[in-house]
Amino acid sequence: MKCPNCGQVINFNKTYSDYEITAMMNGKSKNIKDLLKDTIRKIRNSLPSNDNKNIISNFIVNAIMYDYKILDMAITNYMKNAYLYQGKGFKYLLKIIDTFDKDRDKIFEYEKKRYGTSPPVVIWDGTMEETNA
Repeated sequence: MKCPNCGQVINFNKTYSDYEITAMMNGKSKNIKDLLKDTIRKIRNSLPSNDNKNIISNFIVNAIMYDYKILDMAITNYMKNAYLYQGKGFKYLLKIIDTFDKDRDKIFEYEKKRYGTSPPVVIWDGTMEETNA
């Protein structure tokens, strides 16, 4: 934008830098910061309409309320299905995160049925005793 009085070009910073994004997530774990920062960068590069301070700050404020495991599952689903290349941005991703959080118990239950659990750990004391004597 050009100043009408002096003619100086003024550049308004319409988006956040990585440093500002990290500062907004102050107090959160490094895993959450890295995950969200990487996701924000990918969405901003793919969808220029989502490269806006209001949209990004709304996403960060709402996303940091969820656990890391939920965020990781939802963002992995979002990236795996390539929703960002279909024009679906931060609002769609927030809805996916919210849905994963609401259905958390059933998702974990079905995941446990699908993959099973690890066998129990048995500590052997070194003796072989017959209990059927």
